[in-house]
Amino acid sequence: MDSGRPLTDMIIEGFPPGGVSDNISPHNEIQARDEVPAAVKGNKRRSKNFTIKEDEMLVSSWLNVSLDPVRGVNQSKDTYWKRIHNYFHSKKEFESDCTQSSLMSRWSSILHDCNIFAGCVSKVEGRNQSGASVDDKQANALTMYKNEDPFNRTFQYIHCWKILKDQSKWTNRRQPTGPQKPFSKKQKTTADSTPAADVADYVAETETTITTVERPIGTKKEKLKLKQRSSIEALDYLLAKKKEVDAEKELKKKERELKKEERELKKQEMCQKALTLQEERIKLDKEKFDFEQDREEERIINIDMSRMSTRQQQFYDDQQKKILARRLGN
Repeated sequence: MDSGRPLTDMIIEGFPPGGVSDNISPHNEIQARDEVPAAVKGNKRRSKNFTIKEDEMLVSSWLNVSLDPVRGVNQSKDTYWKRIHNYFHSKKEFESDCTQSSLMSRWSSILHDCNIFAGCVSKVEGRNQSGASVDDKQANALTMYKNEDPFNRTFQYIHCWKILKDQSKWTNRRQPTGPQKPFSKKQKTTADSTPAADVADYVAETETTITTVERPIGTKKEKLKLKQRSSIEALDYLLAKKKEVDAEKELKKKERELKKEERELKKQEMCQKALTLQEERIKLDKEKFDFEQDREEERIINIDMSRMSTRQQQFYDDQQKKILARRLGN
């Protein structure tokens, strides 16, 4: 597609999403996803003008939906604008009855004029004026816009431009690739115009009231971030798993040591019991021996030697003496 054609012509001719070349001049640099019909037929339109807050909320809604790294381009036009419409009404902090079709039509006007104003800004910056401040360059761009407009109109969307100017879609392609087309005479000036205001005074105002734009990161950065997060999560999981395994090993080691100590204790107890039994057995044997010995000695002491021979009498007499000597000695 010819990148030198104004985006407004492409919008009116209804090129499908994704059909716009990246080599787009500053006033044509919004991609085809952002292109909407200049007028939406068959839908009820609002009767009142858009306010500055509504314009700012619309631009913020478009940025947040179109810069979505996941769903920004993978959706139909109807789904795309439904999301913008839903975002608009879910985030607004003021009363508004803007319909989806009115937002689409209004965005077409904002897009057209901001693209042309971007071209004026590029021309002014291309002059490399020494000592010119940012405000001076913006004032010169506003003057150029009015002078080049066939109806000598002022730029009515400076409040929208303040939000759009720092977005990468504008700053990355600020240098024009060819001559820019003049203003389209199809630009709306009535139903969707911002209420009359002194643009120069508005330029001097602070931008603190502009709706904060959530700046989603690019798809590649998002994927890289997800990959890094996945890697970190995987590493955390492995470390946690290792800690669990180490803790389980330590627990099993302590269990083995405890069981070993229990076995040693039982072994000692069994040895002690065996020793005690042995001692008791020895004691019983000794008692039995003493009992038998006492009974034998008692027999010898009380034996009748009257019928014994002299030799037998002498033997038992000696035994009796020994027994008596031992017992008396004890």
